[in-house]
Amino acid sequence: MKNFKFLLLALLAGIFGIRNAYGLTGDPRELTIYQVMVASFQHDPEGAPGYNAMWGPDNAMKNGNLRGIINSLDYIKKLGANAIWMTPIFDSSSASGGEKLQSTGYFTNNFFAIDPHFGTEDDLRELVDEAHKRGMYVILDGVFGHHGGVTTPSPSGHSLDVTVTGCDRGPEGGNGNISYPGSLDYIKDVATYWIDEFGIDGWRLDQAYQACQGGHNYWNEIREAVEEVTARRAANGEKWGTLGYMVGEDWGTADVINKGVYRDGGLLSAFDFDGKNIISGAMQETDSEGLENGWDDIITILSSPSSRGYLNDKVMPNLFLSNHDGYRLADHFDPADPYYYEKMMTRNAILAAYSGPVTLYYGDEFADDTRDAIGAQKDNIARTTGHLTPRNDGERRLSGFVSNAMRFRSKNPAMWRGISHFNRIKNENGADILIVTKQDPESTNKVAVIFSDTDVLVPVEGVSQSVTVKAWTPVFIQLK
Repeated sequence: MKNFKFLLLALLAGIFGIRNAYGLTGDPRELTIYQVMVASFQHDPEGAPGYNAMWGPDNAMKNGNLRGIINSLDYIKKLGANAIWMTPIFDSSSASGGEKLQSTGYFTNNFFAIDPHFGTEDDLRELVDEAHKRGMYVILDGVFGHHGGVTTPSPSGHSLDVTVTGCDRGPEGGNGNISYPGSLDYIKDVATYWIDEFGIDGWRLDQAYQACQGGHNYWNEIREAVEEVTARRAANGEKWGTLGYMVGEDWGTADVINKGVYRDGGLLSAFDFDGKNIISGAMQETDSEGLENGWDDIITILSSPSSRGYLNDKVMPNLFLSNHDGYRLADHFDPADPYYYEKMMTRNAILAAYSGPVTLYYGDEFADDTRDAIGAQKDNIARTTGHLTPRNDGERRLSGFVSNAMRFRSKNPAMWRGISHFNRIKNENGADILIVTKQDPESTNKVAVIFSDTDVLVPVEGVSQSVTVKAWTPVFIQLK
């Protein structure tokens, strides 16, 4: 009953546009998440020492730490993000596989301790508190299908069942060493501990399909445990640690995800790898810029989840342009193209106009690329050294566009939960123009986003004079 009351309050907040002091409604669709690879993002010499090696480019930094992330929060907020996702920070310092694997965090040896290479519990508390002061959620990375040598029980005495077990995806899903249902109580402890003890706001769930075993989707029980603790915190007047957002990693198509982590209502959000492929090319190939069908692909992405084959319109596919497991966004474009930076602006505009949660990967706002990466493989080449300032005018223009786009998204609920209407125009000069009008069904907010492949003047209903649109540089307009 508590869960129902909490969800009802959250629903009413969304319907009436109620925002907290930080401008957030508590609707997961409003999330604009900034992802960092902890070891390669930022290092503060006053913090933990970091690692010396990691799977990724040999010439990229490896000694990132939590204090470096704390120092970056103002920058991340200014970029327009309202949440930060860190790759795993749990102690992996003695995990089997060596330092290159340990520093990624994806094979932990203790789910209830911070990796001393990254920092301390006090560092994490400060990070969470400082993020919250800036109106930003904190999302941790949970690996609940495999581990790197966990031997101790949870604080409440539950243990992992470490039997090597396949998942419902069959051989394609590989074998994990966290077996369900024997591990369920332990994993529920992990999922709730960091919310209750540190006030974190959600989980990114690595290889989420590994928790679908024996014909059962164990995300149901894990999600219910998270909902219970967040509802209790909300009922106690807590302002943070109440969102409980959970987003699964599953590289499958909509049909695969429907039959996997979305099955039986297990997870409500998973990363939209299919959408990423459509708008910015394949994860681990660079032979496509995406948008192979032009603006028709934008229409596809900005339509409802069910129209794209997802389970229903209650699920929230999380759209992104690149991440730590493949090539960077800029790798898909030719630096000699006169619209090199502008084409990346187009992709970020699609993110900003997407009705649902979205994720930015650190450095993509500066067109960071992997062309100078040394010794990396396709699945780790994007783990380049983080930086917080542009290095040339193109990077300055791109990062400024991303910041403006994401800030416009945060101020206009029509952007992140609105219903899209499309007007496709081909003018007498051959320009291909798409006007996307978005109306928020829960308020009077209405916006327009205009895409064009050439410089044009575009008449827009509700605007007194034609709007100037530069090629591949979308324009955002608040209509109401």
